Amino acid sequence: MQKKKYYLNIIFMAVLLGLVFYVILKDEDLSEILNALKDASIPLMLLAAMAAIIYVVMEGVSIQIILLSLGLRTNIIKCVKYSFIGFFFNAITPSATGGQPMQVLYMRSDGINIGASSVTLLFWTIIYKIALVVIESFVFIFMHGFARTSLRGYMWLFVTGIIVNVVSIFLYSVVVFSENGAKNIAYFATWFLHKLKIVKRREKIEKKLDNLLMSYKEGAEYMRSHIKTAVVVLGTTIIQRVSYFAVTWFVYMALGLDGYTCIQIIVLQSFVSVCIDILPFPGGVGVNEGFFVKLFAPVMGKSMAVSAMLLSRGASFYVILIASAVITVAAQIHQIHMEGRKIKLRKDRNQDSNERL
Repeated sequence: MQKKKYYLNIIFMAVLLGLVFYVILKDEDLSEILNALKDASIPLMLLAAMAAIIYVVMEGVSIQIILLSLGLRTNIIKCVKYSFIGFFFNAITPSATGGQPMQVLYMRSDGINIGASSVTLLFWTIIYKIALVVIESFVFIFMHGFARTSLRGYMWLFVTGIIVNVVSIFLYSVVVFSENGAKNIAYFATWFLHKLKIVKRREKIEKKLDNLLMSYKEGAEYMRSHIKTAVVVLGTTIIQRVSYFAVTWFVYMALGLDGYTCIQIIVLQSFVSVCIDILPFPGGVGVNEGFFVKLFAPVMGKSMAVSAMLLSRGASFYVILIASAVITVAAQIHQIHMEGRKIKLRKDRNQDSNERL
């Protein structure tokens, strides 16, 4: 059933993307766009791809820092693997809801308990959203005029995106920093679903929640006392965010464009993220491409903005999505192999025991 949902999401992404490209390209000179793509600087495009990879790797760095602060030793390769897996499942599920459950699953297979992995990912999510709000706060303090001119009629969407992020930070903070926050929210959700007749055996669910929240509570209490960890992770996450936005700057230079500074292009790309991330589309596919062209057309001209969109989204999303899919499949094969070895070892031990008897 779960695989069927993923397949349907991928089909939906493809259909939506096709419609958006049709709308964007129908009145454009395709030869002009293709020439721009052909003439793009390959070294600069490699730097764009490198910036996109740094974006994913830095999440792995943050995960490792948090796990180490929880007293759990793990290597950076595994943490980067969790990051790629999260990217893949976030990309193919609405509102990026599928990534963290799968990351928890793979962490568990590597011996990291659910409580610790849940706290790690929740803590990182809070910092990830805080990093975006911090960046946009600096933009509006020091580049307010540029922001108003660039966003034009989309200012309401930007403000909505910031409000959603701030509310999310508040709710996540209640879960982590409130003594009974996680329990109260979990129990309320169970009660609400029970009233809607979605959950039938409420007592059984609450008993399972008590066992899960016990390990979660220990991790949450530990994280509350590690503010220094939060500051370090905020630093790595700001680098992560800026690295992602910088992909468009490298594309801008690769196309031979000028007139706007590195900071201005990065800020414009950050506006795209704020406005689009709140929409419930898998990977922001379709709307991200369309909004990118709308926002960058006054900067580069529509035809060149389409070329920049194709290169920027190609480097920052589609190439990483393919790499993430490969890593996820490899991780799944490895996990199946390890499970097979464990089963074989148990059978061998049982056989040895029986022979001794």
